[in-house]
Amino acid sequence: MDKNHILRKISLFSTSAALLLAAASCGAKPLALDNTVVTYTAETQDIENFISVSGSVEGSNMVKITSDLNTKVQSLNVEVGSIVKKGDVLCVFDSSDLQQEYDALKESLSNSDQRSQTQHEINQRALNNAKADKTSTLDQAQRAIDKAVEARDSAYSKYDQLQTKVNDLYVKSVDLYNAVYAGGGEDELTYQQYLSAQQQYETAQAEYEALGEQLSSYDSAVTEAQDAYNVAERSADAAIQAAQDVINAEKFDSDSSVQNQLDKLQERLNKCEVTAPRDGIVTALSVAEGSIPTTDAIMTIEDAGSLHINVTVNEADILNVKEGQKAVITATATGDKEFTGKVSRVVNISSQGVNPYTGESTNNGYTAEISLDPSDSQLLIGMNAKVKIILDEKKDVIAVPYDSIIEDKDGSCYVFVAEDNGGTYTAKKLTVKKGLETNYLTEIVSSDIKDGDLIITEPRYVSDGQTVSIEAQYEDNSGDGE
Repeated sequence: MDKNHILRKISLFSTSAALLLAAASCGAKPLALDNTVVTYTAETQDIENFISVSGSVEGSNMVKITSDLNTKVQSLNVEVGSIVKKGDVLCVFDSSDLQQEYDALKESLSNSDQRSQTQHEINQRALNNAKADKTSTLDQAQRAIDKAVEARDSAYSKYDQLQTKVNDLYVKSVDLYNAVYAGGGEDELTYQQYLSAQQQYETAQAEYEALGEQLSSYDSAVTEAQDAYNVAERSADAAIQAAQDVINAEKFDSDSSVQNQLDKLQERLNKCEVTAPRDGIVTALSVAEGSIPTTDAIMTIEDAGSLHINVTVNEADILNVKEGQKAVITATATGDKEFTGKVSRVVNISSQGVNPYTGESTNNGYTAEISLDPSDSQLLIGMNAKVKIILDEKKDVIAVPYDSIIEDKDGSCYVFVAEDNGGTYTAKKLTVKKGLETNYLTEIVSSDIKDGDLIITEPRYVSDGQTVSIEAQYEDNSGDGE
């Protein structure tokens, strides 16, 4: 606070005051020729230290209703001052063009869906046929394997039988040979039997060897049949996968852009009916029935049941402002009536702006929010208000004007009291101790000052014991908040 600029009202100006000024201008001791002084009557009172700010009454939880539709307002159901409930229809935009565009696009998408469904059925049949062809082809390939295995197994079985036959004929031939030559070769019958057995042996041996040479071809036939089965299986799987890929690709072939357009159109259609997001009162309206919005914000809703005032605080005062401090509010519309509130929020960051003419950055100061007592129903949204933020206060204390206290170099303080001597007054010096200092008055916490004492308000040129006359009574206007 700047105590060198304390405001005062003097109830009486006299010729002596003019002489005082004239003397001061000439370099003389600035005290009137008749030693007249201005006094302040000490009294027990309430004092407060405050800063004065101003702002307009606003509703809490302000909501700006916005719209990006570039179409005219078909119906408007509210006006400034209308009280609305959450969900109430505030206005309706003309949706005929949007609806027509939506219907045409939806029909186009429906035809596209029908074509897609038909193609899907064709693709599904191709997949089913590929699976059926695989089953048929593999069955056929399996039969070829079974036939080759059967022929191979039959050949090996016959080969084993021939081997046994050859061995038996060989033994028989040797036995007959030995029998022929054991009898001296004269037994013709035995000899003929030997020749027959020898011929049978040679025939069986030839057949055995020939079949042995063919066994590898039977093995190869089984291998080739198995290879043919594997090739057929891979080929069938490839055909099935190709048909499945076509079906899987259908979702990518669908025209998703059309559906996206439909979704966006539906979103815009939904926006054509604007509803209240919360309870409140309409405090601003920028559209009319039949008009097309020129700004995004078409109206503002505020909670009239919880009011506050946003104020700007100077840099010199912002550190003294704290949440919870008492505030006293007056408004032009309500005259001298005072309303109570408190500091509900302090923003310790200076807001920045831009000068619209120079483009230079500007410092808009610090801000605080003053919440109002809900019972003060006379205050309305939009009213201009003056606010005193009470930084500190004292109840029932002796207080005197700040300029009436003189402080020595050692820190001690004193005032001059004008003592009544039966028509004349004598200046008496009293040592005091200061307490709370406000914009206009200072608390006296330790002195002999009592209610009714006349405190000389300009004591710099007064001496202890000096006879003075009282010219006027000092009155402070601390309650003005200016």
